Amino acid sequence: MKQFFAAHRRSLGCAALALCLLAAALVLWWVEVLPAQTKGVSAKLNDQYTAYTDPIEESVSQTFSTEQPLYTLGFVFGLSGEQPQGELALTLTNAATGEVLAGSTGDMGAILPGQYTVLGLDVPVPAGAAETYTVTLTPHYTGAGRLTVGRSAEAVEGFGALEADGTSQPGALALLATVDRVGSFVSKYYLVIVLLLVIVVCGAFWLAGRGFALHRLYFCLVLALGVVFCLVLPPYSAPDEQFHINQSFSVATTFTSRLPLNSVPLCDTYRRPTDVDPLLQDQNTTVFTWKEFTGTLLTRSSDAPGDFELYSEMQADDSNLLYTVSGAAVALGFLLRLGFTPTLLLGRLANLLAFALLTAWAVKKAPFGKGVFVAAGLLPMSLHLAASFSRDCLTLGLAFAFTSLCLDAAYGPHERLTWRQLVPLAILGVLLVPAKVVYFPLAALFLLIPAQRLPHNGKAFKVVFLALCVAAFALSGARYTIQGLFARADSAEDLAAQTEAVSQEVADQWGLEEKAENPDNICYSLGYILDHPGQTIQLVVRSAVELGDHYIKTLVGGKLSYYSLDLAWGWVLVLYGLLFWAVVPRQGEAGWPGVFSRGWGGLLALVCCALAVAGCITWTPTYYTTIYGLQGRYFLPALPLGLLALRPVNFTRTGSDQTLCVALALADLSVLLNAFLAILAR
Repeated sequence: MKQFFAAHRRSLGCAALALCLLAAALVLWWVEVLPAQTKGVSAKLNDQYTAYTDPIEESVSQTFSTEQPLYTLGFVFGLSGEQPQGELALTLTNAATGEVLAGSTGDMGAILPGQYTVLGLDVPVPAGAAETYTVTLTPHYTGAGRLTVGRSAEAVEGFGALEADGTSQPGALALLATVDRVGSFVSKYYLVIVLLLVIVVCGAFWLAGRGFALHRLYFCLVLALGVVFCLVLPPYSAPDEQFHINQSFSVATTFTSRLPLNSVPLCDTYRRPTDVDPLLQDQNTTVFTWKEFTGTLLTRSSDAPGDFELYSEMQADDSNLLYTVSGAAVALGFLLRLGFTPTLLLGRLANLLAFALLTAWAVKKAPFGKGVFVAAGLLPMSLHLAASFSRDCLTLGLAFAFTSLCLDAAYGPHERLTWRQLVPLAILGVLLVPAKVVYFPLAALFLLIPAQRLPHNGKAFKVVFLALCVAAFALSGARYTIQGLFARADSAEDLAAQTEAVSQEVADQWGLEEKAENPDNICYSLGYILDHPGQTIQLVVRSAVELGDHYIKTLVGGKLSYYSLDLAWGWVLVLYGLLFWAVVPRQGEAGWPGVFSRGWGGLLALVCCALAVAGCITWTPTYYTTIYGLQGRYFLPALPLGLLALRPVNFTRTGSDQTLCVALALADLSVLLNAFLAILAR
């Protein structure tokens, strides 16, 4: 027996882990998910009840029309005398044929007067079961109390005759209908999510024990967990994702319609005529978002690849650089005539794959601190952004890969770098610089590479690289950020002068005349900050005090979706604990040599974070009490560099980085299940 356990220790451990996870998931299903099967979507067919019918002795009936399915019907009851006792019977019939479609009974003692009381239907009535329905309420009293029913004072469109005890009544009954019910779908969806997560975690546990290469294990985890993030948090759920989707679809339209790449105005969006789904195009994910997402996942589009329509919807950025990957995937969806939902998923998966490749490359090439890159990439916030249309997905990937390649070039086992090593490094730097201006300082990591490792004249090579970075920035849309920073008005008078200095078309496009009339539009520009340092300090301090928890949570993923999914602080502390574990070096692992190198790297990370804060401050109107739009996720691209610079040198940790991967996968599993339950409770 001992030999058997010794020979199959890894398999038995994997099976035990799977059983524990499944048992915990089943308990959650029984306690939280199973009761949610009764969730429904209600529609107020008539919400007017300014009057009540006469006391009902025998029955009250109402004819009405609706094209929606019916699961329950709700009425507003009033009382005549004491609380009525006995049973209330509901019958729903086809008004044209008299066929009984559904019915139910309820206890009148449970009625609360003045608000909707819902009666279920024993058989759900599908859409189009009848052109006109008749609902009849028949009370069977056992006491002296009588019911009245809320109605409108006048006729309501879509409603016909209202009769009480055989007498015609004016107006129409107030009527609330449940028109959709999630039913067993939510349990099935939950079990699919759980099975995927258990397979991912147990697979990571198995591979980690077999010495699977760290960067390969990380790559598989990012892809697998990213797919689950796509399922739990469907399109339009990530921060500002609607604007990133707009830009990706506009880029895809230019690819398939032979339009110039930058021909779509920032305030407009190009999509196919059929690329509209109100249930999906909602930042607040609900159980019905999941139902719509899965129900339309295999749909096709009737639009030809070149068809498009103009929508008055904003895009995200002046530059299309970071939308070429998702835009190309969306264009492929256009060419394959995939529906809106599968095209959205295709764009998300393309970004996820790009993020996984770039960050796995970073893990592989890092000469030290591989666990730091692993932890930063597997944080829930990183995965949430990676599995979205957000440009932060590629920004993170480029920043991680560039940081790792610079450290490898400076401290890796290379006597002299080849062009095969330098060209990818230069390309990543040139792509990263215009991505977001606040991460420009990361390009200075290149200066840590010893000149003797570079070919020919090392100093000249560094100058050429930095010149290329500056040129890439100057030629990109990011330059407008700097121009706007210096050109922004500091007073209402400056706004008026700025309005006169531009053409009427530009003034109308940016609403300059309206802003000039409203002094509240003045922002914390550089000029305003220099003139009002006290107010700026107060803004920063007040933001740290009032929103500090928001910044801390949004760095690791304690707030997901449009920051509407707020995880408990316990899970946030677990994530920060795993980050700390990753920062502590493993036994025998090489460290970052030299105090100067650590200081330089830490300074660059700090400057990136400071620029992110400063950028948000300059977009903050002066009447705001806290910094507008600042989020912890803005610090993610500089996180590995900052953590490595702060790395302790006096103690080490046990356990491999593969074990760290498994722990992070478990944390992501917990976060995803918490997010699922939080959405379920909406």
